[in-house]
Amino acid sequence: MSEIVKFDYEGQHISFEFADGNKMINATEMARPFAKRVNNFLRMEGTKEYILVLESRYADSRNEEKREVLRVVQGGTPELQGTWMDEKLALKFAAWLSPYFELWVYDRIEELLLTGRTELLGFQPSSVIKGLRMVVEQLEQQEQLNENVQEQLHKTAQRLDELESKIISVDDQYYTIAGYCNLKKIPCPLHLAKQWGKTAAALSRNKSIPTGTAHDERFGQVRTYHENVLKEVIG
Repeated sequence: MSEIVKFDYEGQHISFEFADGNKMINATEMARPFAKRVNNFLRMEGTKEYILVLESRYADSRNEEKREVLRVVQGGTPELQGTWMDEKLALKFAAWLSPYFELWVYDRIEELLLTGRTELLGFQPSSVIKGLRMVVEQLEQQEQLNENVQEQLHKTAQRLDELESKIISVDDQYYTIAGYCNLKKIPCPLHLAKQWGKTAAALSRNKSIPTGTAHDERFGQVRTYHENVLKEVIG
């Protein structure tokens, strides 16, 4: 069954037919961008000898599927019309037209061998493409998972900072001067800690807010203050 795949070269569609054991390219379309005639290439002695060698090789091949070297289609479906060349002959023709074009044709053949089709026909991805798509999807899922994990780790780190800083005496809204500073990432030199402590104690009395006590490894029994008082005193 014939299956035509079209690639665009400088605004000109070049048709490839990779089916039924044949790998044919429309030479008539290949010649158009270069304003050259296919027949001029086919008349060359070197071309004629090359065609004979290809035909002999394909005739001796054990492959049961018959391969054509050259096919001329006149009339019928417009898409199939023109002179068609086997891929090896087409590459030789492309080199005659332009070395840059020869490389382009070679790349398109490689692409078809890899994918089987082209996006112009809305092909179903090959197993290789499917595999790559699965990898991409897994990476996307992993990235989302990483974001979720990082968010949880961030929340856990914040909670650890809070637990490290907090010494509960009356309820969980009470901190020592050092604990509150640690939680808020505020420098707490000893002279400021003493000054803030006196101010916090006075403010607590004035507002009738209870204070508490907690044990500190460095200073022994220390006073704790409500976080609203500490916020007003320290910031």
